[in-house]
Amino acid sequence: MTVSIITVAYNNRFGLEETIKSVIGQSYKNIEFIVIDGGSNDGSKELLESYNSQINYWISEPDKGIYNAMNKGIAKATGDYLIFMNSGDRFASPEILEKIAPQFRNEDIVYGNAYYELEDRKKYEYRIPSKITIGSLLKEPICHQSAFFKKELFMKFGIYDESNKIASDWTFMMDLFIHHNISQKYINEYIAIFEKTGISNTNTDLSFGEQKKYLAENVSQELQNMAKHFDEYSQFYNGKPGTMLRNFKNKIYSIIYRKRNYDRKFVD
Repeated sequence: MTVSIITVAYNNRFGLEETIKSVIGQSYKNIEFIVIDGGSNDGSKELLESYNSQINYWISEPDKGIYNAMNKGIAKATGDYLIFMNSGDRFASPEILEKIAPQFRNEDIVYGNAYYELEDRKKYEYRIPSKITIGSLLKEPICHQSAFFKKELFMKFGIYDESNKIASDWTFMMDLFIHHNISQKYINEYIAIFEKTGISNTNTDLSFGEQKKYLAENVSQELQNMAKHFDEYSQFYNGKPGTMLRNFKNKIYSIIYRKRNYDRKFVD
């Protein structure tokens, strides 16, 4: 199985080098490394030239934004699975790909947990639900730095919407789960580390605005409410309180059933 790692960068030389070192330091070697730089003028191009022999494909030219750059990477990728590790993002350990690769079973999306960093560089846990649903996506998106997408998903269902500035990875996921019967697998490992200082984390108003526009055009308010409540009900039903309630109900039914059989015995 080949994993294509796509890195999008613009004027973040320090973060880009951290990402490059993390990727080329992976013990899992069946990877394809693609870097799409937006024509940086901070020395990033020279950095890429110095790592030329360790990057399968790179380009440094002006683009039309994050998703235009990501789509360029998708077009060049030839791996079975794609993961987006943008400048400043790193893998959680040098062995993580080697550790999780044997668990892939041809699912459409394979994903796990991540760490995020604030300006103090301290790591904080970012745990992902063990099952992605429309309801879970309405509450919080998955972390694309810890998600692997089959290349054919983009070939079948389209690429990222370049009209959005921030939310197209989220709208792409919503499209997959609303309109297509895709398979998924959760791996309970911390796969990546990302900085929570990027545009999607610091410009939440724009992100919410793009999400709201997508929902208004694609998902009724009734369906949104149903999806949220279904996840809450499912969590309760499958959790300890729901289990206790079902056991109690079964005992009551059992007592009632035995009593009815007992009374019927004497009536007959």
